[in-house]
Amino acid sequence: MNTLGIEDFFYVSDRSYDFLAEKSLPSYHEAHRVLVAAMCQNSSSEFKVIDLGVGSGVTSAYILKNYSKAKIVGVDLFDEMLSDARERLALFGERIKLVQSDNTGYLKKLQSKVHTVVSAFCIHHLDEEEKKEIFQIIYNTLMPGGRFLMLDLTTFDDPCMMKLARNATIKHMKANVKDEEYRKNWIHHWSEINIPHPADKMAMWMRDVGFSNVEIIFRNMEVALVGGTKQ
Repeated sequence: MNTLGIEDFFYVSDRSYDFLAEKSLPSYHEAHRVLVAAMCQNSSSEFKVIDLGVGSGVTSAYILKNYSKAKIVGVDLFDEMLSDARERLALFGERIKLVQSDNTGYLKKLQSKVHTVVSAFCIHHLDEEEKKEIFQIIYNTLMPGGRFLMLDLTTFDDPCMMKLARNATIKHMKANVKDEEYRKNWIHHWSEINIPHPADKMAMWMRDVGFSNVEIIFRNMEVALVGGTKQ
């Protein structure tokens, strides 16, 4: 397998990644709001979260703004992303810690259990076996009652729905992003880098490793939020 580099993920030359990501991805902010609510915590509860593929910190910012005592470790492989996350999340002080690492490497070395693991548009480049592996590692990382929430690009088994959903995503991006070079790079990323799987299939894989109450919590064509609990 070829190793992916920053050029495969961060190709916006003017560092406007967040602005263009939210324009490109259908239901970007709506899905994040659902993810935050689906953590099912009291707004003043104290709990620890791992944000896999923290990127520029959008998901962590949503969580920290809505849960005043939550603490997060944000994990990302790339300096470019962590630099932006560090700037975005600075106002949260010691409630956020940023770690440069690949996701599985970090989780395998973790010494203590956490209540929540989230990932947002983070694991769609993993193949089936790699997704199953990280689901198992995440399950092992959680304390009893802990939750895993995965927001990502998905697909469908039905060829008609697969084509319909992909076209809807591209149509949304073209309607909201005018930069032709960015459009080309993004479509290449979706077509050549991503390995999306159906949301219900990933839910099944989560059940297979032990998660219960696994649900597709939110869906808009290719964008889906899947969640499960460790009993």
